[in-house]
Parts: sequence; structure tokens; C-alpha cells
Amino acid sequence: MFYHYRIFCRHNILSKRPFSATAQYSGTIPPDFHFIPDFFSVSEQRTLLSAALLRLDAAGSRRFQRKRKILLNALVSNCEGPPAEWFLPDDCYEFLEGHYDGVIHKFREMHLTSWPTNEILGLLPVLNRLHSLIPSHNIQTHLLHLASDGEILPHVDNVSASGRWILGVSLGSERILRLESCTHPDEGAEILLPSGSVYIQSDNVRFKYKHSILKSSASLSGIGQRMGQRISIMIRVSSFVIQFS
Repeated sequence: MFYHYRIFCRHNILSKRPFSATAQYSGTIPPDFHFIPDFFSVSEQRTLLSAALLRLDAAGSRRFQRKRKILLNALVSNCEGPPAEWFLPDDCYEFLEGHYDGVIHKFREMHLTSWPTNEILGLLPVLNRLHSLIPSHNIQTHLLHLASDGEILPHVDNVSASGRWILGVSLGSERILRLESCTHPDEGAEILLPSGSVYIQSDNVRFKYKHSILKSSASLSGIGQRMGQRISIMIRVSSFVIQFS
């Protein structure tokens, strides 16, 4: 069953302006999970997706770079369809079968050290909007591209790898984020992540809930619809120096 959930973000990172939005979800939303389903406009999503694909594609093999060279530019710059259609077919990308820890399947990823602000027109103001949600500049940014049949299995993030909050931007196909309590299996939620949405996990939900990205929307909608490709921009605080008021 779908519910409509009015979410007001309580941490100072989101209290600078009166954010509120309607989300589709089931279950009980943990108090340390904050969600803006429609933060980025379609044009802003296209700009971010172009930048993310530019960086990811540059890190791939020359064989796949040649395969994408003409088609990718035409698709992203001229596409007027929904975000899920802004990708080339799956076989144009070098998706890995599995992650070293067995959590992620059918994906490619990279640690982002800089954004291509000189190559992508209009990227800087979009990044400024994104950074307005971030409580610290002591951050690390990660790009994760899931194939149409890619998934992230339930897991809790490594505490030593990053700090007490993580921010995620969803681009492309809608997917479901599942949150499961580590101590109370009957507690949790499933949240539909539309393209252009932003979520922040902090404190208890960060380390006391397993989170996963599902292959399909069957558990939330009752319809076993296969999802398409998505890119997530993950921003983490790199240490535990952040203090929330």
C-alpha cells in the first residue's frame, strides 16, 4: 500500500529553508531519515547526469568509450523523455558482476575528486544547490551506476569508512530504498526514490538499520516491474567531527 508522508527535515542542514514534500513509502520512517522527493528539476537532473556519466565513462576502457562516443552525447543532450531513458543500453557500459564485499551487483563506480564544471554548462549552480544541504565540506563523493538488473543487498555501512551522515541523490530510473532495523526485524520502511530526489541518513538510521536498493518495485506497488539504470551521487562526511544541533 502507498502512503503519502509529509516530511519536515529537522537537522540544521535542512532547516535553512522550509523544505517539505510528499513521498511514496510503506512502513515506518526512522526519525533520522530525511527525504526530499523533488529537490532537482528535470533540467538540473540532466546536468548532473551528464557530469556523472562524463566522469564514469572517462574511467572506462577505450573499447567502451568508442562504443558510447557519439550515442551518449546525443542521448543526454537531446533527450526529452523521462530520466530512465537518458542512458544507453546496458551493454554500452562496463558493469561489474559483483563488489569485493558481495553487497553490490551489476554496477560501476568511482570516487569523485572533482566535478567537470568547465565541460558541463550550468553545472556549478546545480552543485551549489546540492552543497547547500551539506553540513560540512569535509566530505567524500562517490558515483554509483547500477545496471537495469543491478541491486544493492542489505548492509550497514562500515563505521570506519565515513562519518555519521550520508547524502544520496538519485538520477534515472525509480528504485526502492529498503530500511530494516538490525535489532527489531519488524521495524523498517520502503521508500520510492524518484529521479531528482535527495535523502540523508544520519545517526541511528545510519548504523542501526540495514539499507538496500531493490531490483524491482514489486514489494511496494505489488507489481513486479523491472527497473532501469540509475546513478546515485553519494556524499559522506569523512570523519566524526560533525555536531548536529
